[in-house]
Amino acid sequence: MFYQEKGVYGNSVMHFHTPSTAALEYLFYCNYCGLFYCNCLYRICRTQHEFYEPYLFIFVKKGCLHLDYKELHYHAHSGECLLFDCRLAHCYYADDNTVFQYIHFGGNISDYYFNRLSDKDRHHFCPSNADAISGALSRLLINMEDPMPNEHVISSDIHHLLSLLLTGSQQHSSLNAQRINAAIRFMDAHLSENITLDDISAEAGLNASYFSRLFRQYADTSPYDYLASLRISHAKRLLVATSDSVAAIAEACGFHDPVHFSKTFKKRCGHTPLQFRKAYTVF
Repeated sequence: MFYQEKGVYGNSVMHFHTPSTAALEYLFYCNYCGLFYCNCLYRICRTQHEFYEPYLFIFVKKGCLHLDYKELHYHAHSGECLLFDCRLAHCYYADDNTVFQYIHFGGNISDYYFNRLSDKDRHHFCPSNADAISGALSRLLINMEDPMPNEHVISSDIHHLLSLLLTGSQQHSSLNAQRINAAIRFMDAHLSENITLDDISAEAGLNASYFSRLFRQYADTSPYDYLASLRISHAKRLLVATSDSVAAIAEACGFHDPVHFSKTFKKRCGHTPLQFRKAYTVF
């Protein structure tokens, strides 16, 4: 629908949707979204708990949009984004000749993405894939034009959008990327050995504490958890491709106690090593 309020003009549009109970519980959902052409009269200010929609994501296509949030001031220019919780006090306002796309969303694992993206109170983004983000928003707006949009498609659109924002906002220097990749190669080459965090971080040329923080930023998990995943993945290959005993496979994957290996395997995979072998081995 075409939309106009103070400071909004031209072919501005807004699409509303009331999510189903299933979407609220299981999917990402969109309450409303739009494309606004604004001048300096556009200004939205809300107090704590005045607004009930969870999260607002804004992509600025042209001009500049300002945000006052948590006693900080943000300025998003063309190709930049804002993400914040609308249930907290906030105020956002435009310069003349500002164009922006936006979506109010919630549900599913939106809390995870919001917390992951806004780590250390980060709410302004300069993504490297701005065109892809704008394109994803455009597709979402088109899908929301339907009087009865497919909520599974909308959920997929939002998930894709947040994934793009996350990957486009991760900033790793080429040197740090080389260090992390060196550490991963070291882990993969020494799966059967009792390697420590100090061993892994030394391969990256960093102290253990800094390396752990850097690795989590890069891989979204700890070095130990990543190493355990590598070992379990290698165990799966051996269970299917060989007739080696579970004890031998455990030893080859760095688990020197077969009982601990079986418990870890079941915890991560949902079944024991022998059950996995039986299910995935073709005779």
